[in-house]
Amino acid sequence: MGYELRRQLREALGPDITGLQRAVALEIADDANDDTKESWVKLEDLARWTGAKDTSVVRNALKRLAAAGWEFRVPIGKGKDGRAMYAVPGRRMTFLVPPFEGVAVATPKGEPTLPHGGAPATPQAPQGGATAPSEGATAPSEGAVAPPFSSAPHSPQEEEASSAPSAVREISDADKVEFGNFWGLFPKSQNFDKTRDAWTAEVLAGADPKEITAAAVAYAHDQAGNDWQFVKSSAGWLRDKRYLDKHAPTPTGKPNLKAVKGSGHRPFQAPEAHVYHQQKGF
Repeated sequence: MGYELRRQLREALGPDITGLQRAVALEIADDANDDTKESWVKLEDLARWTGAKDTSVVRNALKRLAAAGWEFRVPIGKGKDGRAMYAVPGRRMTFLVPPFEGVAVATPKGEPTLPHGGAPATPQAPQGGATAPSEGATAPSEGAVAPPFSSAPHSPQEEEASSAPSAVREISDADKVEFGNFWGLFPKSQNFDKTRDAWTAEVLAGADPKEITAAAVAYAHDQAGNDWQFVKSSAGWLRDKRYLDKHAPTPTGKPNLKAVKGSGHRPFQAPEAHVYHQQKGF
C-alpha cells in the first residue's frame, strides 16, 4: 500500500485542495501500488472510505481535482464526441497518482532528497491555470519512466486524450428529463436503477440521449406485434447498445385504412388520454 505516497501527496496538495477532493486523492494514493503508483480501487469503496453520499459525488470530486491540475483518472480512449473516456460498462476505472514536486522523495538508497537544493519542503498547489500539477516537470522522479496511459503532464496519451475540464461529460437536468422520456417510451421498461445506470454509462461514453430515445421509439414500433417475452428489457437493451440498430422509419400521420361496409361497421376512434395512461401503467 502507498502509505509513503499518501504522506508525500498530503504535503504536495497544499491548502487549495480541501474537503472531499482531498480525501479522495489521499485514499487513492493510500491504495496505490508503491512502485507503479496505480490503483484499481472501486468508486464504491472510495465513497465508503471518504463518507461520500454515492459514487456520483466521488466522480464529481475527481473532475474537480482534474480541473485543479490533479488528474488521477487514466483515460482509456475517446467517445464519439471526442471527449476522453475513463470507464465503460464492464471495465473498472483505473487511477494513477500524478507526479508532483516540492516534497522530500526517497531515493533508491532510501535517503530522502530535498527539492530545490536542500531547501525545506513546502506544500505547492497548481497555480496560474496550469494543466498539470507541476508545470515544466519532465518526469515523476529522476530516472523514472511513465507507464502507458500515464496521466503525467509529459505523457503524449494524456495530452491527446485529455481536454479542458469543461469538456468532461456530465449528466445535466435536460439529460435527466430525456431519460424520463426514454423510460416512458421504451416498450419494456424494467428495473429502474439498472436502466438508469446503463443509460448514464452510455451517455457518458458519448451517446446522444435524444438519439437513444428515438431509437427506443423505433424499437417499440418494431416489437409491436411480438410476444412480450421476446422484447428486450430496457437495461439489457442499453448494455447491448441496441440503440445503434437500424430501424424502419417511424410511421407518421394517420394509418392507411381500408373502407369497410356493413351495418356493424364502427369508424375508428382514438382512445381517450386517461384510458391510454391507465393501460400503460402511468
